[in-house]
Amino acid sequence: MCDEDLLSLKYTLEKRLDYLENMSWNLHNSLKEMCSLKLNEHADIISNQSQLRFDDSMLERNQKEIAEIQLSLSKFKDGLYGICEMCEDEIGIERLQAKPHARFCIGCREIYEKSESKKEKV
Repeated sequence: MCDEDLLSLKYTLEKRLDYLENMSWNLHNSLKEMCSLKLNEHADIISNQSQLRFDDSMLERNQKEIAEIQLSLSKFKDGLYGICEMCEDEIGIERLQAKPHARFCIGCREIYEKSESKKEKV
């Protein structure tokens, strides 16, 4: 992978990280605000609870992606960015352009996902 590709991917990761951190901060504040509301109407309470669950789910998803991006950015420092964590081959540039925080090449991703789905069934 050439230096230009690496710089572009690093920039993409940094911009996504900034976006997710800002969104998470806003979601966190929204959750605090909704929790402090004193609602009396049954419909308002149900709507508020539904929004709380949705926002909490979004916050959890964002935190997971933030952790994955931070891991990828740390790999730049170690010279390990773009290397599959399973087979240690280079991850294809097309895959990294689609998902810059990819940890696995396409083949290993399929193996990983199958093993994870088996764990969930147990």
